[in-house]
Amino acid sequence: MSTERNLIRRHAAFRRFWLARAVSLVGDGAAMIALVLLVSRGDHAGTGVSLILLAESVPRFFGPLAGAVADRVGVRRLLIVAELVQAAVFTVIITVQPGLWALVALVVVAASASTVFSAAGRTVVPRLVDESDLMPANAWLGTAFNLQAAVGPVLGGLLCAATSPRGALLLNALSFLVSAALLTRIPALPGLATGGRGGMKGLFADTGEGLRHVRGNRVARAIVLLLLLGVFFGSLDNLALVFLAEHALDTGEFGFGVLSASFGVAMVASSLWLVRAAEHRSPVWVFLFGWLFTGLGLLLTAAAPVLFAAIAMQAIAGLGNGVANVGEETLLQKAVPVEVLGRVGGTLSSAAFLGSTLGYLGGGFLSPDTHPRLAFIVAGTGIIVTLLVCAPGVLAARTTLSAPPAAEPAIDTEPAAEADAGAGADSSTPAATTASTATSVPASAAEKELGATS
Repeated sequence: MSTERNLIRRHAAFRRFWLARAVSLVGDGAAMIALVLLVSRGDHAGTGVSLILLAESVPRFFGPLAGAVADRVGVRRLLIVAELVQAAVFTVIITVQPGLWALVALVVVAASASTVFSAAGRTVVPRLVDESDLMPANAWLGTAFNLQAAVGPVLGGLLCAATSPRGALLLNALSFLVSAALLTRIPALPGLATGGRGGMKGLFADTGEGLRHVRGNRVARAIVLLLLLGVFFGSLDNLALVFLAEHALDTGEFGFGVLSASFGVAMVASSLWLVRAAEHRSPVWVFLFGWLFTGLGLLLTAAAPVLFAAIAMQAIAGLGNGVANVGEETLLQKAVPVEVLGRVGGTLSSAAFLGSTLGYLGGGFLSPDTHPRLAFIVAGTGIIVTLLVCAPGVLAARTTLSAPPAAEPAIDTEPAAEADAGAGADSSTPAATTASTATSVPASAAEKELGATS
């Protein structure tokens, strides 16, 4: 085995997957700024922003079903198709320039493809890397996700100011194509679900099995409530930030982009720190302290008198969110069997997006366009109270994680030249076969829905 400690340098398959995620997610970050600015300038700006954010969230409710698909079929194929669908959707938005309701429908299609990608993507890392590399790999992937909030908004703001929102949307469409090309160079990773029936009945049966596993898994149960309620309150940040920047702080489009980027830059910094420090940290405490700092940062944002202070407070929240995401990933991956990775991950993502959807719906009653600071007070206070309620259940998970996980060999080979139909000859097959018999091998993830995905 190579003595190189840097996982990105020594693991070719993981490096390609990481690059694909980083490129695609930067495009997503730019596109979200563009979409929000596009609708915030029209009539009923508050309603338009809420509708776009809801369109991003509602398809995530089908995460368990998407996870059942991911557990059954070749993962690489699903990832590539999902990226190409999203590229096509944003190309249509650029060329057709639809009205609000048509735009919302197109965003729903893109979000549906993203839901499939998310469920399938959650199964990749634990099947590529060794157990000892699991938390560093999650931290590296955290940097890819966090680039969405760090680099994407800056590019989106600059492109919107220099050209128009459609310039940022073009960047997003191109990023999906680059990602799809990179994903052709990872192993096929065939589905691992066992004993399921064919057809839609079998698919629904597999989905139900995943939901029952979440209900019966102590770690998943402890996390899902914190995600549901924490993301409910945290989503108010997404809803109110543009109005805090443009109205309360009077900093315009660029101020909105910089505020969004400060959250993301801090998330990147926290993930990079965990790349080196992950082996010495408990995922339980990483998860809990991450949520604590997220709540404090949002609460303090409400009191920020000027842009500089708001940037600092958003950075505190971003540090917490970045740390919490890595802790959550690792907690789940150490406690959930690999053959239900997609379904458990999809279920947890759906819980997070249910929280965000309820937050976006309820956030309108706080009038974030005219009272953005009130929204941040409610967001920060709600997260801290939720953490106090859920912390005992998460701490109880330490007993579950005390047993050593089953070892799984890493995959670091070139993908087979054949299509997924020939996945039996793919270099990923030995690891998949071993993983399918494990009972405590990795699964699932946190989609940051202060921006998830999650």
